[in-house]
Amino acid sequence: MQKNNFSVVALLCLVFLPINAFAYLDPGTGSAMLQGILGALAAIAMVLKLYWHRLLRLLGLRKNTMKKEEHPDKK
Repeated sequence: MQKNNFSVVALLCLVFLPINAFAYLDPGTGSAMLQGILGALAAIAMVLKLYWHRLLRLLGLRKNTMKKEEHPDKK
């Protein structure tokens, strides 16, 4: 129980006590963040493109367009 009380006190100190952060973000950091965001958006777009038809079939908005293949010996 003592560890739980320490966690609550530490969390309250972090939330309510102002802490000044003297940090410097250079242009390379902003560029890396922008590249990460654009990469994540591209990945999401590719996943949506790959699974778009499956999602529409799951929601019932599109019928299954795959036809069953007929065997050449059956007519």
